[in-house]
Amino acid sequence: MIRTLRAVALLLPLLAHGAAAQRAEPVPAPSPPRQPATPPAQRALPPRGGGFEAFRTAFSAASLPPGAGAGTVTGWALHYRGAVPHAAFVIAAAPNGRVLRWRFVSGRPSAEAARRDAGSLCESQDRANTPDGTTCRILATDLAPEGQPAVMEARTETLGPFRASPFHWRHGPERAAGVLLWSHGYGGRDVDSRNSPAPGFVSLLNDAGWDVYRFDRSPLEDDLASSLPRLLREAPLLRGAGYRRVVLAGQSRGAWQSLLLAGAMPESVDAVVATAPAAHGAQGTGQGAAVDDFRRALAGFPDARPRLAVALFDDDPFDPDVAARTALVEALAARRTGPTLLIRPGAAIRGHGGASEVGFTQAYGACLLTFLMAPEAAAPRGLRRAGCGGG
Repeated sequence: MIRTLRAVALLLPLLAHGAAAQRAEPVPAPSPPRQPATPPAQRALPPRGGGFEAFRTAFSAASLPPGAGAGTVTGWALHYRGAVPHAAFVIAAAPNGRVLRWRFVSGRPSAEAARRDAGSLCESQDRANTPDGTTCRILATDLAPEGQPAVMEARTETLGPFRASPFHWRHGPERAAGVLLWSHGYGGRDVDSRNSPAPGFVSLLNDAGWDVYRFDRSPLEDDLASSLPRLLREAPLLRGAGYRRVVLAGQSRGAWQSLLLAGAMPESVDAVVATAPAAHGAQGTGQGAAVDDFRRALAGFPDARPRLAVALFDDDPFDPDVAARTALVEALAARRTGPTLLIRPGAAIRGHGGASEVGFTQAYGACLLTFLMAPEAAAPRGLRRAGCGGG
């Protein structure tokens, strides 16, 4: 509970609106017209190897320029840590020091490529409508803040088919609150999502004591007939490694697989967080069975366990009837004794990737943290549209 309160305290200053935020860009960019400006000296950071507190200080508001707003802090402190090597974080700063835009790139073939692509995107897109004198500045490459040594080695350990999330802290099974397995979405055989960043709320849970692994799948073998049996077969490894609690979290196809596993093997899972669950393609591509299949997936959940949180979004092209699916989750929440939460953001957070938005992290991150860590009687339940604040 102490970790829960500390993690909520970290999030509360971020709930106000801040500087404009940009998502990570998984697609390589063209060569930059010029490199970002050489940064001035940054604030001193704790030495490498200083433990979890030093790691968190390195990726916190304390290590950002004074002109960084709440959106930039959230992107730097939470979203960037969901990236995979090689990655780089860049800001566009006005002459007065105010951070106007930020973004990061993830999964580049080298550190140099990550810096080049981040700088190129900043120069070509973020400086487009900014005051004269705005400059682009790299703040970090992988886990090394600019001008500083890496604060931690990127994690490389595996557990069966699951790999440790490279930029998240490892607490270890004996000390962790539990383990969260993140599963990305599926964009077709031509889209490789293995290097896509996990959303910001995953880092919030890491701060609260959860270890994070990723279930990354090749797009050539990511159909349900291939990846779901593998997930069913290997998921017990998480409990077998000594973790007290196991959470499955995923986006789109990853969320759908997490729902199916929890229904089939409820004893192996303590909670599911499913953001924009989908498995039937975009609208107009044979979604006729999507709502019925979603109903069947929810029907597999036992009365008491596992906990279930679902996030659905307006204007999601992979959701054929968001109102119908909302009603299904609300009905499930009304009849289950186990905590069941439905997050339905308003117009400001929409689309299939809504859970990756900074606004989602700021509005609902604390709610998900409380949902997973609070005693059953205190866990939030039912429909939640407004932001959650402290839980």
